[in-house]
Order: sequence, then structure tokens, then C-alpha cells
Amino acid sequence: MSASSDYSMIKLLGLLLVVGTGGMLGLQKAKQLQNQAAWLAALEGFLRSMQTEIRYLAPPLEQLLSQLYAQPAYQSLTFLSRTAAYLGQMPFGQAWSRAVREACPHREAKQVLLQLGGELGNSDIDGQLAAIGLAEERIHMLLESARQQSREKGKLCTAMGTLLGTLAAILLA
Repeated sequence: MSASSDYSMIKLLGLLLVVGTGGMLGLQKAKQLQNQAAWLAALEGFLRSMQTEIRYLAPPLEQLLSQLYAQPAYQSLTFLSRTAAYLGQMPFGQAWSRAVREACPHREAKQVLLQLGGELGNSDIDGQLAAIGLAEERIHMLLESARQQSREKGKLCTAMGTLLGTLAAILLA
């Protein structure tokens, strides 16, 4: 093999890596959209479980959060463990708000959770159940929107990443 053919082979491999990198970046963005929908689904399930537990058992909020966070389905909701950690230092409402502000990755869900935190522990069981029900409805709407975005934009992100990688490879060639 000549030096010219070696150079051409290395250049081709480099260009293929550029195209592949663009495709991978698109896939990564699509995965972020899927993860956001999965996080909202876990949050919706958590709110539903919380509502059921309060309705039938009415445990203290601290115990309820610890019990639910221990379930594998809710491990992605890290604001729950942070709330539990802050409870020794401050009242429930402050601990919840601080944890949500620090660990909630979704802006709209953060607002829903902050409003919910103001109701938890500050009203009777019926008031808390109503607040959780409202929060669950709002999270459900966010979840449906996130799922739709994931379906629609996920494919677009993957295609655009590959396309941009191909364009970069053409410009570098």
C-alpha cells in the first residue's frame, strides 16, 4: 500500500467517525426526551401511590416519603430522599421546597411540586388528597406532552444528528 492510499483510508475513517458522532449526538438527545417522559411517569405513579396511602392509612408524611422512595419505581425521584434528609433540620414544607428546587429536573413539574408542598401537612386529609389529585392531573398532562415530544422529536433528533454529521464530513472532505 502506498502512503497516498493509507492517507485516503485514514481520512475516510475520520469522516465516518464524524458522521457517527453526529448520529450519536442525535440519539443522545432522543434518549433525553425519553428519560424526561419516564421521569414524569414515575412522578405520576408516585403521586397516585401517595394519594392511596394517605386515603387509606394516613401515615406521617416523613414515613410515607421514605416508604415510597424505597420502591424501585421511584428511585429516579431524588427529591424524595433529599426531603427526608432535610426533615431533621427544618419543617416539612421547607424541606420539600428545598429538595424540589435542588433535584427536580423538569421546570413545569417543579412548579406543580412546589405548589403541592404548600398543601401537604398544612390541611386535613381531604385537602391533601384534593391537592395531590390536582397535581397528578397536571403531571399527567405534562407526561402526555413529553411522550408526544419524544415520539415526534426523537426521530427528528436522530435524523438531524446524522444529517449534520454528514454535512460536517462533506465540509471536511
